[in-house]
Parts: sequence; structure tokens; C-alpha cells
Amino acid sequence: MHSISFLSIILIAGTTLLSQAIAGTAVIHSSAPNTLAVPTINIEASKVFTTLPYRHHLEIQRQLHGYLPPGPELIDLWFRVGYPGKSEAERDAVAPREQVIAVESATVNAPVPMRRGAYFSLPAIQAAYDENAEIQINEASRPWLGIWWTLRVPENQRMAYADIRAARVQLQQVQDKISAFESALKGVKRERYDGIKACFHAAGGAILINGRAVADATEGHCTVLFEDAARAPDDKVEFSGPLDVVSFIDRRYYTRRQ
Repeated sequence: MHSISFLSIILIAGTTLLSQAIAGTAVIHSSAPNTLAVPTINIEASKVFTTLPYRHHLEIQRQLHGYLPPGPELIDLWFRVGYPGKSEAERDAVAPREQVIAVESATVNAPVPMRRGAYFSLPAIQAAYDENAEIQINEASRPWLGIWWTLRVPENQRMAYADIRAARVQLQQVQDKISAFESALKGVKRERYDGIKACFHAAGGAILINGRAVADATEGHCTVLFEDAARAPDDKVEFSGPLDVVSFIDRRYYTRRQ
């Protein structure tokens, strides 16, 4: 699953691109008559970055959170940075870094934590909202943002298969509340989310069903499990290994293992 779109955002399926890069190098050439030698001046920017509208993305985040059903939440919503030239496995392995994402306005300069895999959540900052702040993404040329949903996994990394299905039902309820005419979220509404991808911090992680390792596909240090209507609700699922994150994916974008 590659990215999920809203407005110009790409969704897991990689449907619609959002964001544009701001040039990292500016070159100024100065010239004068032959009687006066004026040197050429080259000015190089110190970093490459992209800016996106903070108010718009915060409203998207608030809207989707508002669509979650009442009761215990089984899923989490994230924005996720996509990088041109990086494979999905490389993006899954992006380490947490500081000063990569920030909310900036006339009076606000707030760093936003980015977790492993390039996931982040926007903080609600009233001054930034009032001042039409921008989200600044540093150290990336032409990145884009997607919306990803992740599964809440117990600390012991064990759960019933019925709990994964219940989380998928919550996600379906969010999709059902999105209007068919709401172009900003059409990618989220149309995505299948008919599988999960468990990413681990190191090689050797596995998804176990009733104690047996299963994998419909693999990608880097991640194992993919497709939705299977034949599985029993009380099947025991264990994420074995140093677990990073379990995200919902569209199985169309993964090749089943032979």
C-alpha cells in the first residue's frame, strides 16, 4: 500500500499526488559593461523543503477523527510522508527524526514528532490556525502526504482475529460517513483496507495464527496478512518480534507469496 489521497494527497493505492517542492538552489547572475568586471554570485539554499497548508490538513484530521464511532477506538489515524525514489520498504524503515516536520506561522514554530515509517499527527495550535500556518517538511524534495490507518495492538502483541475484524469495521464506519461527493477524501472512501501489514524493527518478525507463522506477502521487515473470511473469530493472532506498527493496506498492491 502506498499512499492514500485527499484533495491532492495520494492514498495507500497511490492515486493522487499532493505537494510541491520549493527550489533548494537559487542562482543570481550579475553582469555589467566590459569596462567594469562584476563577479557572478551563486547563492545556494541551506535546505530543501516543502510547505503545505496547516489549516486544511488539520480540518481533514479533525473530520476523520469525528467519523470514528463511539466507544474504545481500535485504530489510529496518521499522515504519512511519501518520498520520490524510495521504495515502500525504504519508507517503512525511515527512522524517527527531529526537525523534519514543523508547523510555522507568524508567531508559531512548532516541531512535529515523526515516528518510524514517516508517520505523524498534527497538533492543534489555535494561533497557527488563526495565522494560516504552513506545515514545513524539511530534507525532502517533492514529498507527498497520505492518510494511513494503524491497528492498536495490545502490549503483549496478542489478540483475537475477531479484534482485527472489529477494527476493520470501525474503519468501514468512517468510510461510510464520507460523502461520495467529497473529493478531498475520495481515496479514503474507496480504499479496500482488506489486509494488514506488520512492520518490525528487525528481520525475523512474524505474524502467528494459532502459533503458526503465516504470510501472504512480505516487504522488507514487514509481513502482510490478507483478510480471510474463513478464519475463525477466536483464532489467536500474535505479532512475534520487535513490533513497530501494524497498518491497514489494500491487498491489490501486494504480490501473494507462492
